[in-house]
Amino acid sequence: MMSRRAVLKSIGLIGLAAAAGAQPAAAQTLTPETSRWSGQPLGRVSSAYMNYREAPSTDADIVGNALQDDLVRVRRAVPGQTVYRHNNLWLETARGFLYSSFVQPVWYHLPNTPVSELGGGRWAQVTVPYTDAYWDPDGRDEARWVDRFYYGSTIRVTELVAGADGLMWYKARELYQSFHMRATHLNLLDEDALTPLSPEVDRKWIDVNLSQQVLTCYEGDTPVFSHLVSTGLSDYATPTGTHYVFDKRLSERMVGGRAADDEISDRYNLGGVPFTCYITGDWVAIHGCYWHNDYGIPRSHGCINLPNDAARFVWRWTTPAVADESLDDLFVRGSYHREGTRVEVHY
Repeated sequence: MMSRRAVLKSIGLIGLAAAAGAQPAAAQTLTPETSRWSGQPLGRVSSAYMNYREAPSTDADIVGNALQDDLVRVRRAVPGQTVYRHNNLWLETARGFLYSSFVQPVWYHLPNTPVSELGGGRWAQVTVPYTDAYWDPDGRDEARWVDRFYYGSTIRVTELVAGADGLMWYKARELYQSFHMRATHLNLLDEDALTPLSPEVDRKWIDVNLSQQVLTCYEGDTPVFSHLVSTGLSDYATPTGTHYVFDKRLSERMVGGRAADDEISDRYNLGGVPFTCYITGDWVAIHGCYWHNDYGIPRSHGCINLPNDAARFVWRWTTPAVADESLDDLFVRGSYHREGTRVEVHY
């Protein structure tokens, strides 16, 4: 099992946690991480349309445009104009500069080796910028297309099958449907990457500051993890008060929103949302996010968005703990509502 210390070290927080541990309780704080860009060589455009600029500023000349799901090679991340609060980071590419808030960071991965021995099933994570799912194991039949899954999204796979197109596919399962996804695009997650962190600690709780857009995990009075988040927009404000983690899912399909008219809609249907921790009966959750990179400003329909690696930490660290025998379940709940980690949401 990977320790909490090892996980913190792996995402660059061990120095912050150690420094906080040396302070008196009343002064213990952590500078929230942003994880906006960590050297990833690739980026996927997550908004419908973006402009390339000659310099890292919206005042600079437009030198090109990018469309949703375009893949860009990132030369480097550089400071520039702060367009949205907390984010002055721009990405230099061969075609110009893109503002980083709507470019998903993507590491390069070699194709994954398909695995046939899956037992009762395994959890998998997308390691390519995006991959398309089909009802049948055949990527040539657009009429049988189901959905697009993005880098970092998670899914349960149950069987390896040979497709009519000559490729290997996993049969993937959600709560209410099954379909097929390219096996080389999915990395099977080891159980060690999903086991509980510091399960022996009793006094765990989470503070979510809506004014600062910061989530902080505490063990007693000691902060052990802090990160910028994106919470609910004004029409979908994240509910304040005391909540508890009561339902945890490694992968979730989130559907919601409303249609204002035939032309304008904020409906959404998001598959493979990773590391989801529900905290209210209205299904507000802390979870990973692949559809923006703009943490530190409200952007959601009420949920608390984190980058995927940060959401994985919260999922592993919170209770109810997901034991080995429960990893096969599509969702895990405590024996009673307030058994899980307490979450204080406030302005």
